[in-house]
Amino acid sequence: MAPKVKVPMDFGRHLLGSPTHNNLTLNTKEGGKVRTSSVILSFNSQVIDHMTSTLHMTSVDMLEFSEAAVQVFVDAAYSGTVEGLTKEVFRDVNKIANVFDVSWLVGKCSEFFTEVVNSVKTPTYTELLYLFEEASFVYENLKRKEYIKVTIKKIETLRWKEEFIEKYLENVEGVSTGKLDMVIELAGSEVNCVVETLTKQLTELIKIPDSQLPLSCKYLLDNLDLFLLKESNTQLFDRLFSVLGGLSDEHLRWTFNLIQRSSKPSLPVISDSSELQISDITASFSTQPSYEVLSNQDSSSNSTSPLSPTTTSETRCDVIPNMCHELDLNLTIHGLLDFLSVSEEVTSLILALEALWIWNCCGRSENSTMYSVLVTAKINDIAKKRSLSLVPPNFGKELRLHFIKTSPFLLSENHTLDNYFIVKGKHSFYKPIHKLKEDSKLKFCFTHPLVKSCNLSGSCGFILKTVKGDGVLRKLQLCIEEKDYRNEDVHFHEEIRAEKMHVYISINDYSYPCIIPLSWLSSKLQLDDERFKKFCDAATSSSGNCYFMVMYKI
Repeated sequence: MAPKVKVPMDFGRHLLGSPTHNNLTLNTKEGGKVRTSSVILSFNSQVIDHMTSTLHMTSVDMLEFSEAAVQVFVDAAYSGTVEGLTKEVFRDVNKIANVFDVSWLVGKCSEFFTEVVNSVKTPTYTELLYLFEEASFVYENLKRKEYIKVTIKKIETLRWKEEFIEKYLENVEGVSTGKLDMVIELAGSEVNCVVETLTKQLTELIKIPDSQLPLSCKYLLDNLDLFLLKESNTQLFDRLFSVLGGLSDEHLRWTFNLIQRSSKPSLPVISDSSELQISDITASFSTQPSYEVLSNQDSSSNSTSPLSPTTTSETRCDVIPNMCHELDLNLTIHGLLDFLSVSEEVTSLILALEALWIWNCCGRSENSTMYSVLVTAKINDIAKKRSLSLVPPNFGKELRLHFIKTSPFLLSENHTLDNYFIVKGKHSFYKPIHKLKEDSKLKFCFTHPLVKSCNLSGSCGFILKTVKGDGVLRKLQLCIEEKDYRNEDVHFHEEIRAEKMHVYISINDYSYPCIIPLSWLSSKLQLDDERFKKFCDAATSSSGNCYFMVMYKI
């Protein structure tokens, strides 16, 4: 770890061209290469620090960014300023700053955008379009809405809402739904701004034989508050539906449903953009502390993460963790990682890796080398902050977690199970997946290390039962009530916790993975995917050598 340095600071631009110091190559779009010092970039970015210090990487693929933007990023890291930042490279630099978690540069980018907003005194479509496009890009890719709010506020202040919307909708086919949502938000209660333009376009469209309703037009009409239009401008409302009546017969049902929805008010949309000041965009970053690299100091030793699982004074949850209960397969990669970093469902590193595997297999991967590197770094960061135990090497191998290619550091160096116990079910099953679809009890013999002595009859252990009527998600629940253990050959101790368990099926059939996690068997997944079909077929094996297993964390 480098000595304590507070950024931003001026390391000196004279070091930029130094062949001695520049030990890291950044590969950019169209074959560009920017050489830089890994130490200086590490001071600015924890992500890069991990890549170079822990993974020992000497090159990083930044293939979606231009060489000019990457050079501005490097210049900023060396000088502590953003003198080279222009409108042309702003988008790339802003995304680089967010992706590599350079908080001070994120703030500088927001200040730059504010300056651009403030510089617009006389409205022109070109200038306002730039603000609109950059704001929507930041929201769609970085999930920050501050840029949208100040852009809308600027357009409203210049009293150019109607003119902008009319011009923007002239060529809107193929525009993302996120941008269309931004148009709706800009229109606000003035729905007529959008409907007037759409009505004109549709009037021309129906003159063309066999013409189809543009998807963008349909999306806008489906999401606008047409009841508000009906109340404020009856003439325009009637004209719109008169034009829609001229569409082909295949659109009649949709038009009828649209009229029905227009007969009653939509849920109120609360917008605080009118109260937002331009300076608010930079204020949102002002509370972020500058990143400091501390020498020989473990920051985790002085604080406890609120996300770390704890058993003190909390409501007991007896449902066995299963990523398919909460996983949204429509998340972006950044959204997925944010979910894994805070979700209470993620009680082990294995669950986090399973979620990534499921998400990737369902076709959500961006297929970018840079993302795979960043995902690896982020997962490692999540594991550290949440104190998640590393995966035992043999378990990781059998589970075939290929999604993160550079993940050996997630595996424990100790080839034993370390602080895990593997608990094998008492009975084997011919078709284990069927046990999850019916009212079943799965018995396990296990003596928790905290139980020093026991005089109860039968074996120490626990019972897992299927949750009645919830077969879709294949939920299992830890039995904790005395009635569940009556007339059973195992008994329960309070030390056993559901959140410490990772349930899977072990199959002695080498044509399939040896270990099948519970989450992979959920019918919530896209089971038309051959990979998932294979797992479910394996779980209906008739070999008689299938066991439910629990990896229990102490």
